[in-house]
Amino acid sequence: MARLAGSRAGWLALSGEPGVGKTRLLAELLDGARARRHLVLTGRGAELEREMPFGVWVDTLDDHVSAIGEDALERLVGDRRDELARILPGVPAPRRAHAAALHDERYRAHRAVRFLIEQLAASCPVVVALDDLHWADDASLELVAHLLRRPVRGPVLFALAFRAGQIPPWLGALLSTATCDGLVSAIAVKPLSAPECGVLLGDGVAPADRARLYELSGGNPFYLEQLASIRAREPAFMNGDAPATVPEAVAAALGQQVAGLSAGARLLVRGAAVAGEPVDLGLAAATAGIDDDLVLAGVDELLRTELLTTTDVPCRYRFRHPIVRRAVYETAGEAWRLQAHARAAAALAERGGSAQARAHHVERFAAVGDEQAIAILVDAGSDAAARAPACAARWFTAALRLLPQDRRALPRRLELLIAAAGALVAAGQLEQGLDALLEALALVPPAAGAMRVRLIGACAGCENLLGRHDAAHARLLRALADLDGQSAIDAAALRVELAADAIFDSDFVAMLGWAEQARATAREHRQPGLTAVATALVCFAAYTLGRLEEAEDARVQAATALDSMSDDELAAHLDATYYLGYAEYFCERYDDAIRHLERGIAVARASEQGQFLVPMMVALAFSLEVRGRLAEARETAESAVEAARLADNPQLTGLALLAEAWTAAMSGRVEQAVRAGEEALASIAGLDESVLTRANRETVAAAFIEAGDPDRGLRLAQDAGAPDFPQVDPGRRAWLYALLAQAELACGRRAAAEDWLVRGERAICSLDLPLRTAAILHTRALLLLEDDRPHDAAERARQAVEHAQSVGATLQVARSRTLLATALGRTGCREEAVALLRDAETQLAACGALRLRDAAARELRRLGRRSATRQRRGAGGEGLDALSGREREIADLVARGHTNRSIAAQLFVSDKTVESHLTNVFAKLRVGSRAEVAERVGRARAATA
Repeated sequence: MARLAGSRAGWLALSGEPGVGKTRLLAELLDGARARRHLVLTGRGAELEREMPFGVWVDTLDDHVSAIGEDALERLVGDRRDELARILPGVPAPRRAHAAALHDERYRAHRAVRFLIEQLAASCPVVVALDDLHWADDASLELVAHLLRRPVRGPVLFALAFRAGQIPPWLGALLSTATCDGLVSAIAVKPLSAPECGVLLGDGVAPADRARLYELSGGNPFYLEQLASIRAREPAFMNGDAPATVPEAVAAALGQQVAGLSAGARLLVRGAAVAGEPVDLGLAAATAGIDDDLVLAGVDELLRTELLTTTDVPCRYRFRHPIVRRAVYETAGEAWRLQAHARAAAALAERGGSAQARAHHVERFAAVGDEQAIAILVDAGSDAAARAPACAARWFTAALRLLPQDRRALPRRLELLIAAAGALVAAGQLEQGLDALLEALALVPPAAGAMRVRLIGACAGCENLLGRHDAAHARLLRALADLDGQSAIDAAALRVELAADAIFDSDFVAMLGWAEQARATAREHRQPGLTAVATALVCFAAYTLGRLEEAEDARVQAATALDSMSDDELAAHLDATYYLGYAEYFCERYDDAIRHLERGIAVARASEQGQFLVPMMVALAFSLEVRGRLAEARETAESAVEAARLADNPQLTGLALLAEAWTAAMSGRVEQAVRAGEEALASIAGLDESVLTRANRETVAAAFIEAGDPDRGLRLAQDAGAPDFPQVDPGRRAWLYALLAQAELACGRRAAAEDWLVRGERAICSLDLPLRTAAILHTRALLLLEDDRPHDAAERARQAVEHAQSVGATLQVARSRTLLATALGRTGCREEAVALLRDAETQLAACGALRLRDAAARELRRLGRRSATRQRRGAGGEGLDALSGREREIADLVARGHTNRSIAAQLFVSDKTVESHLTNVFAKLRVGSRAEVAERVGRARAATA
């Protein structure tokens, strides 16, 4: 509570055995929050509804957002409303039919919830209490993890309660890490001592009975109360044999309590146990199958006996304790429960309930061959696939169990197996996903060659994600041999898969061979999509082998083919944009790479294909960084990390973390860069060596050097293959040598720096790669300046600027201008140096490259001039006060979640005008992302509330 008073966010984690008092402690916390007029939001996991997507968060937020109203919610969260609608029934349905619905991007819904909570906290402190988290569904736990990794800004307290040892190990590890970092306060709730039990029982219980009850309860307060209740009703209980275990005694006590109810109340409470929590009175009555005249009398009796308790919502109740609900559910009997679930499903259908809510009940009573039940389960799986793939996999698997075992059902079984496999892979359950794919493959007849090839490719992709590169390669070779010349097009598709598979082993000679064979066959049979994919792979392989003319020729052909394809055609060959985007990045065609990758990502979303999403986002982040669009690059990289985490795959996560580490380093966010780099290294620990593990170490080494830790970067470079880097392409190798030379120079080792640089000059001499050449020239200028040769240094720096300009490498241009100005200043050309530094500082500030901007500002001060960006900020005040009226208006809209396009529409200006104003906002506030703008605006609102 004290942290909230200081506008700081925090977490409280209560753990302990069932009945030990976690819920009671949460209740005390919430009473204190309400007394301070804080906003209290509560939700609880339900043991019997663990498959309901985002169930805990729906329980926590849905009533509140419904009460806010559509217009107020729109003002509060802006465009994020559509994402909230995907998980909260109380939010009106998305307005845009084309809104993204990829399971790989369900982090967008997480961000929307995070933003909603931050906006609520701008008005008053918020306490979010999540009880019985051990029963939460996977989607709810993913959201909890997101909020732990990306802590909210503002006065928000998250209070969690769960049974010790019953949450997933990965969440327990995340909470432990956050506890060590000071974000989470962890409390292990222990049983009561014997004296404390005596206080709870009161003076009306004899000392001997107190001791006996303490012994039976083990100090557990809930068990103690139930056992004391038995003793009060049946004094002989204390003299007889004790139950074997405390839970059995508690169950007996609750069973007796239920048996003592009137017939109507007993049916109603059983109906409530089946219908689910929180208890909707009407649904519970329909599930119980009782008349209305029994309902009101029954609910009064249940409240009087405290089997149910009231909530803040009329006609909504909760069981006093989850153990109570479980005991009631079990006393109902199997036959009665089956009929009750059927009644609940029928009642929900009449009410227009969601497919997931109906599927929860249908799964429990449907028999094999029940077509209506199968349809409901498939609908539930399809609805949940985008945001809760683990739940979707459950529904698809349940539908598979109900399918008849006959040949007529084989097409539907195949369809469901493929859907289940996609959901399982998206949920990170790669082994189970591979099993489903193999089962599907066994159902595909040999004549269906195209489908077999797709499934074989998906199986190999799964195996590669699992690190089983040899198995994936063998599977593809075996499939190609099995074709035995039957289908040239299917063979070409398999050769494309083999070319892509060769990347993992860095066997670029084999990659080029497979890709060229596939391209020739695809051209011969006039398959433009397959030709585009194969040609993009030819470009990729030729570049990596240093055959740049061949790579450029293939790049032009692939780009022409891709640009001529419609979105529908491209959706069938989405890997073309993936491989071409990377090839264009390597070939230093950054605008082309950005254009193709952005289109590929858009088509992936529209066609609901997520298999290439994370790698495309990573390539896009790197390309945006080169062009100086650092805020977009960091946001893209961080999104890739969140998507990869949800896939629960270390290779993908490590790849995405590379982009986060690098873009953070270039933004001057040293802590973030180091943290992401260290996690990237940890993610590949124990994996087989591959191109991804090598790229991981190389890029993290580079990020550490850029983040100001040259010694660490040099050490890691040794593990990455230095000094020869035998499996790294020549262009990247030259760039690495330039960075290593700069690292040695930063450590004061001039001779070692020279050695690395000479290697780089040799590597780049025969390559037409302007940006890599600029990096070498820049580093040579640094060494010449170190040798007190400023005129020669200025010449090299000027050449570096020209080379970087030729490919639009904005950041390298600006940093080389800073170096050029430094050299010119030492030659006496002060005015030219000052002009260059002002340009560089302005450009770097606009890009969000804070560390590089500060370096330019320091050089200005050395020349006796003030920082250009500091002068502009001072002219109009500090922080938000420095913004013009239009800039402040745009900042406010950004804080409310609006996109540039939405802002442009509201203000009747062009997208470019909004982008220009936003660049000024970033520079004046000295921030690098939209999220930081929102944070500044939110703090200002809170301060004036």
